[in-house]
Order: sequence, then structure tokens, then C-alpha cells
Amino acid sequence: MKFREDGTFHILHITDIQEIPEVAEDTLTLMRRALDAAKPDLVVFTGDQLKGYSKKFRKKPGQVEKTINRIMEPVVSRGIPFAVTFGNHDEQSGMTNDEQMEIYRNIPGCVDWLNSRGQEILHGTEEGTFAVGIRNFEETQTVMAVYLMDSRGDAPGGGYQTLNPRQVFWYKGARDTFEQEHGRLIPGIVFQHIPMPEYYRLLKKTDKKTKGAVRTYRTHANEYYVLDPEKYRSGSFKEAVSIPDNNAREFESFREKGDIFAVYCGHDHRNSFVGNCGGLDLGYTPSCGFNEYGDGVNRAAREFIFHEEDPAAYETRLLTYKDLVGGKPSRPFRDFAYSHIPATKEEAVAKIKKYVLFTGLAIAGVQAVRSVYKRRKK
Repeated sequence: MKFREDGTFHILHITDIQEIPEVAEDTLTLMRRALDAAKPDLVVFTGDQLKGYSKKFRKKPGQVEKTINRIMEPVVSRGIPFAVTFGNHDEQSGMTNDEQMEIYRNIPGCVDWLNSRGQEILHGTEEGTFAVGIRNFEETQTVMAVYLMDSRGDAPGGGYQTLNPRQVFWYKGARDTFEQEHGRLIPGIVFQHIPMPEYYRLLKKTDKKTKGAVRTYRTHANEYYVLDPEKYRSGSFKEAVSIPDNNAREFESFREKGDIFAVYCGHDHRNSFVGNCGGLDLGYTPSCGFNEYGDGVNRAAREFIFHEEDPAAYETRLLTYKDLVGGKPSRPFRDFAYSHIPATKEEAVAKIKKYVLFTGLAIAGVQAVRSVYKRRKK
């Protein structure tokens, strides 16, 4: 894998497709249009390709493989290489990530340590964790590294699992291997599903009366945040940043030698903001799939353009359904519902409590009015 003759390398980041066996046509349309607009050299999928908790995956055998092949069709038909890691919902389909990776490996174009075909690939501690070296156009040296990290899944008792320490150790080993092989640090970008706790450093704590304030949960329970104007560059913040309860110190590891210049994730479907914290870009790509909650026609894929002489000076933009397709989704009422449902269990509970309180007050108000009316009649 190498830079183009014009000195650029293009990546398309797609995340949170969260599809079921009856794949939404709008999902495939967005993918096709984004691929044609970006014409990437590599497509990176960062998990939750499957809406794993859907009962439809258990109705009859072969549904996982059928769905994976269907959502990969736009990439395969264009002959574009792709790399895959996993989210917290993929394994809920009843098939392990290891088993799913075997399906991906059999799809033409899958970039993987067993399908290296002469590429520089460093395999990680588990499937979905690996690094790919990107060479210059002349193929005389590696000038950039693309890391994929499996950020693991749901934690017992709620929340999300912390990144395994061995994954952090693996990253350090891969970084040092690149440095030893090439005589210098290789600048890199990391893609994973769940954001690091440090994403909160791009936010500013406020109160619930502030316009645009978003309520957060678990380790930041009952707090409200907005984007910090001094740290973020672009994008929107529309739902709580959902992070593991414990910090694996991944951020500190990435900053240790300064080789990593950016980390991008998915997971929080309605978020798309990008900012910088301590010299490290932290960014979101919103969800792509239309069979799960999302930001309406602002569902998107993210395009990256890297430059051979300085990969850290990259360009990025969102390729939204609104811009690429226009108009409304093919199933507007269904999408309206998906655009307004709670993003997490904690948010759902909070909204239910608010609804119950509002309903109770409304009923009490009606009863009070009726009582006054009856007394007046007497």
C-alpha cells in the first residue's frame, strides 16, 4: 500500500453501519456515493458493522455472513482495499469477532496480516488490532502508519470494557518496530470504535440551561457539557461522549514519543466534532447506517487526504447523506423515529423519568383544576 504519484493517500472512514440482514438501501446508497466522491486508497471500518443484538441474526444460520457480504458489496465492487476492526455490538450477533474476521478475510480486498500480500502489517494481540505501513510512491520507505485498535465491548454490569493493557503494550512495540525498521519514528493515525476518556478534554463543563448543553452519564453523571471553543475545530456535539469507566492510559501512550498525530472513532452516532488536545487530534465520524439511531440526513462517512511529505498535515471532511444524496431518506418516518430515540440506556432512563414527572405534574394539574371547578359549582 503506497501513496499516489501526486503525493497523497486517501482514506474513507465508515463506522456504525449497524445493519441487519435486511440491509437498508439508504445505508448502501450513502456508502456508494461516499466511495465515489472520495475514491479512497483504503476504507477503514471501525466497528458495529452489525446490529448484533437484533434477533434476526438468530432466526436462521448464515445471517451474519449474509449481512457482512451485503454491506461490503459497495467496496468490493469498486475493488478498493479495506481494513476492519470491531465495536461493542458486532459480537452480540452470536458470532465471535474471530469468526467474523474469517468472513472478512475471504472477501476480496481485505487488508489483514494473513492477507498481507507483501504489505507491511504488524498483527496485534487480537483480531481487529493491527497496523499497516503506508509507503511512499517510489516504495523506497514507509512514511505513515495506520493503526486499528479493537476497543472491546460492553462491560458486565453496564458501561464499556477498558482497553486491555496488552493492547497498549502492543502499540508501543509496533511503534518501536517501525522505528527500528526504518531508522525513525513513523507518524501514525489510530482508528477505533469507542472514544478515549480524553475526548472530554475537548468539552467545557456548563449547566443545563446553556444552549446546546449535552447531559452526560456514568463517570460524568448528571453533568452538562458544550464544545470548548478553544479546543475544537469543526463538527457537532449532540450526544454524551460514551467512554469506559476506567482509563487504559492509551492517550498517554500515543503522546509518549509523539508519533501519533490523530485518533478517530465512532460509537456516539450523532457526534462529528474534531479538536486537538495536547498536540493530538481527537475526532469523530458519525454513523453511516439507517437501521439504527443517527443524526438523520447528517449520517456520513469521513474522508481523509494525507500528504507524503507531512502525513500529520492531513485534510478531512464529512461526506453526508444530505450533501451526497439530498432530500429525505427513503423511509422518512422511520428515520424520524431513529433520529429522536435515546442513544444510551442511561439517556433512556433519564428521559423516562422526565416523562413520568411531566405526566404526573400534568395529571395533578388537571385534578387541581377539576377540584376548583367542582367547588365553584357548589
